[in-house]
Amino acid sequence: MFPVAIFIGGPTASYKTELAFELQSYFPSFIINSDSMQVYDQLEILTNRPVKQLRKRYDCDLFSYVKYPNKCNVGSWQKKALSVIKNKKSKIPIFVGGTGLYMDSIVNNISDIPKISETVKKSIQNELKNFGINFLYKKLKKCDEEYYKKLSPNDSQRIIRALEVNLSTQINLSKWHKMEKKKIFKKIIYVVVKTEREKIYSRINSRCEEMINLGVLEEVKSFLEIKQKLDHPIHKSIGLRQITKYLEGLNSLEETMKDFTLETRRYAKRQLTWFNNKAKEAIHLEGPKIKEYIFRELKL
Repeated sequence: MFPVAIFIGGPTASYKTELAFELQSYFPSFIINSDSMQVYDQLEILTNRPVKQLRKRYDCDLFSYVKYPNKCNVGSWQKKALSVIKNKKSKIPIFVGGTGLYMDSIVNNISDIPKISETVKKSIQNELKNFGINFLYKKLKKCDEEYYKKLSPNDSQRIIRALEVNLSTQINLSKWHKMEKKKIFKKIIYVVVKTEREKIYSRINSRCEEMINLGVLEEVKSFLEIKQKLDHPIHKSIGLRQITKYLEGLNSLEETMKDFTLETRRYAKRQLTWFNNKAKEAIHLEGPKIKEYIFRELKL
């Protein structure tokens, strides 16, 4: 068991990463990316990854480490994060990101699910091809209604994963997640950044405009030129669909930006809902109070 870890969650545009960078100047620590899109080596601007210069300046891990078209899931990310922690025992890990499930896998130490066989994967993929994702979604309801209720019918990655686990192990994912395991950290300091919704929306508008200035259109164009795997999670990156339409001449830039910011706002709302309902161990605080709380918990 490791002594202590800090978790900083919250919606996009809540300045989580900036806060994590600031904390590094006060005590020996390192940042572990906990965003499911920022783990990939593609679409750096679109996924709002800290630029390479910042990642080199600060002690950062698990950004851009998965090479497309390889995939990352909660289990593989957790194993990688634990490997990093073991190699940096003298520093405090700061987990930061908007993917609550990733953080939850460390906070509650999800059970190790056996590797899924290629035979099972192919079986599910054949059903997807022949009957569609809605069929698989209804199938999931029959074998794991509890997990089914947590998912959107469009969340194909997690629907497929849940069915693979059930078919391969004969134990549904909800039961796997409930299996007791030893805690990874003796002390957890878990903060969700609390920000007024209008402030987040304003920041989202500014961020989307800044992405255009940084070259996101060119970045997406280059990404679309490589061999695509449309079932890959990164194709769900917020803004990719809208910018693709613009590049194909289907929408104007003005329409694209309107749709881009709207979709990002919806994403932020979903994140807020998750952290409000699922992050049971977290305390919700506004920016200025977060440092004080963390310092107090660390007894600095």
